[in-house]
Amino acid sequence: MPSRDNIHVIVARYLRDNAYDATLEAFKGELGIEDDMIPSDHSMTLESIIEQKRLYDLAMGIQEMEIKPEPKDAWAIPAPNFKSLLPEQMANILFVKVANLSMPTSIDDPAAGNSVRPCILVTEADRSLRIFDFYTFDLLKVYLHIHSSPILMLEVLDESNIMTGGMDGRLVISTPSTGEVTVELKDHFKYLVKIAISKDHKYVATAGYDKKVHVYSLEKPESGPIVLSKIGTLTFPTNPEAAIFVYADGEDGATTTKLVVSRRDSTFLYYYKLQPNLVEFARHNLNPESNSWVSFCAMDLVLDPTEHKYLGAVTSTVPHMRFMLLESGNDTILKNAFTRAPQDAYSTSRVTWRPQGSGIWCNGDDGLIRGIEVSTGAVTAELRHHEGKVKALYSGMVDGKEVVVTGGFDKTIAVWEIDQR
Repeated sequence: MPSRDNIHVIVARYLRDNAYDATLEAFKGELGIEDDMIPSDHSMTLESIIEQKRLYDLAMGIQEMEIKPEPKDAWAIPAPNFKSLLPEQMANILFVKVANLSMPTSIDDPAAGNSVRPCILVTEADRSLRIFDFYTFDLLKVYLHIHSSPILMLEVLDESNIMTGGMDGRLVISTPSTGEVTVELKDHFKYLVKIAISKDHKYVATAGYDKKVHVYSLEKPESGPIVLSKIGTLTFPTNPEAAIFVYADGEDGATTTKLVVSRRDSTFLYYYKLQPNLVEFARHNLNPESNSWVSFCAMDLVLDPTEHKYLGAVTSTVPHMRFMLLESGNDTILKNAFTRAPQDAYSTSRVTWRPQGSGIWCNGDDGLIRGIEVSTGAVTAELRHHEGKVKALYSGMVDGKEVVVTGGFDKTIAVWEIDQR
C-alpha cells in the first residue's frame, strides 16, 4: 500500500474529499489506485502542504529582513559539539537527564557511603532505569522493579528523590541510591507521558493518554516520604501532549503559578489557575489565522531558563517540525521557525533550551539534533551521530559547563560537550 505521504495518495484524497467524483474515478483508473489505498488520515493534505510552503517562504523572508541580533541574543559560542559515547549496550532509549544525585562512592562495596555528584539517568524500552557517573561513564545502578513497563518520563526532585512516570500509568517517587519506592500513585489508566514540577516544588502535574491531567500539591516533611495531594483533574476530548507551569507577578508583588496544557488535534494552549480551584482562564491559538485544514498541536513546551517568561514550543506539523516562541500568558507569536527536522504523525517532538537562553535544541527522525538561534529562528548548529529517531534529549549545565545528552532508537547515548574529553 502506498505511504500516506505518496503524492498520488494525497491528490486522490483531495479529489475524494472535495467530491470530484468523475475526476477521481479517472485518476484511480489511470494509476490503478483502489479505494482502500486512500486513507482517512488528514495529517498531510494539499492544503496543509501549501500552507507549510507559504509559512516557510514568510519565515525565510523575515529572516532575511531581520537586523543582525545583539551579541547577547545571538547563538552563544562555543556550543557543545564534541561527542563521547556511553559504552554500555542498551535497548531503545526513551529518556535522558543529568542531575546531581547522592550515590554510593563505591560500586563494589554495598556498605560504602554516598557522595553527591553529577549522574546521567537513562530509561530504556526494557523498562530499566540506569544511572551512570557523568565523568567516568561507570554504570552505578540498574533498576528494573520501579515500573512494570517502560519509563517514559523522569524528573529529579532533589539529590535523594526522583519522580518517574511509565507506560503502566503509575507515578513513582524513588531513592536513586537504593531504588526504594517511597511514593506510588496509579491515577492514570493509560500511558503517563508528561510530568511537570513547579520551580518551587509546590506543584506537580501529570498528563496521560487516558485524556486526563492530574494536578497535585507537593509537601516534603522533615521526616517520612514526600506527600502528594490531588488538587484536581482535567479531562480532555483528546490526549494531552505537553504540560508546564508558568509564572506571573501580581499587583501585590507575589508570584502566582499557572498550568499550561496542549492536546492532540488542537492548536490551542490552555491556561489554568491552580488556586482556589483548578479552572481554565485563558486559551491561546498557535494558528491565529485559523486555517481549518492546518491541524497540529504543541508536542513539547519549555520555559526559558533566564527570565522564565517565554515559552518555546515544537509542533506536530508534518513533514517538518516547527518551533514557536511566545510570551507566556500572551498569544502573540514572537517566532515561527521551520526547524527542517523531519517527522511524521507518530513522532515524539522534543525541545530543550540552551542554559543561557540563546537557542534551543530539537530532535528529529533523521537522527540529527538541530540548534536554533532564538533571536533569528535560524538553524545554526547540527549534532550528528544517531541513526534513526532521537527520542531523548537533555541540555543543561554540569559544574559550570554546558552539555547536551541525546539518546535514540539506535540504542546509543551521546554526550556532547564544549571541550574534548
